[in-house]
Formats: sequence, structure tokens, C-alpha cells
Amino acid sequence: MRKNDWQLRFAEFVQARARMPFAWGSNDCCLFTVDAVQAMTGIDHAATLRGYTTPLAAERILRERGGVRQLAINSWGDPVPPTMAGIGDVVLMVNEGRELLAICNGTCAIGAGPDGIAVMGMDAAVAAWKI
Repeated sequence: MRKNDWQLRFAEFVQARARMPFAWGSNDCCLFTVDAVQAMTGIDHAATLRGYTTPLAAERILRERGGVRQLAINSWGDPVPPTMAGIGDVVLMVNEGRELLAICNGTCAIGAGPDGIAVMGMDAAVAAWKI
């Protein structure tokens, strides 16, 4: 599923997002993750979701589609234990009681943060998807 040069594509994606602030509909947890996967594979799993710009619109989409975990399952199939995640795999994290998506970067997970990339410990991961 990944392109042969996925590591370079992933590194370029991370560099491009390093200082990009969180923004609903363009750089939130779900779109950061989907965009990273698209960089590595060429497949846009959020083509039908794009266009929202507010937290209320994001919440409506999540509610209609069964939540963050179900969105990931619909895109990448059944999850595996987070201990099986490697660099570039999708992880479902729990932060302050809320589910969010991120990308495994080895010993940590990265995602959209207020001022750029946020780094989270993999101990907060509850599921993963091999990409």
C-alpha cells in the first residue's frame, strides 16, 4: 500500500507540518493523519469528509460516521494492538478522555498541535492500523 519512497514522503510531510497550527478541516487530528497516509500511499481516505471548518461541523461528521475509531476502521480495516505499530502507522490515542488519531513515529506518536506537531507518548495509544 505504501509507495516505495514512503519514508522520504513521510519526512517531507512532517517537515511541512512542523509549524502548521491546528485548524478544523485542514490540520486537525483526523486530517493530519489522513494527509500523512496520503503522502505515503497516494490515497485520500478523507475525500468525502473535507470541507468542514468548525468544531461543530467536525463533531457532526464524527457522530454521523460512528466516531473516530469507526472512521479509522472504515478507512484501514480492523485495528491491531498499538504495540504492533511502526513508523508511519495510524494510532488511536486517548487524550483527556477524547479519542484522536495520530501517526506512530517510532517510540512516540505525532499529530496536529496548537502551534505545529504535537508529540504524545505511545502509552496513550489504544489501537493501531498498519499502513
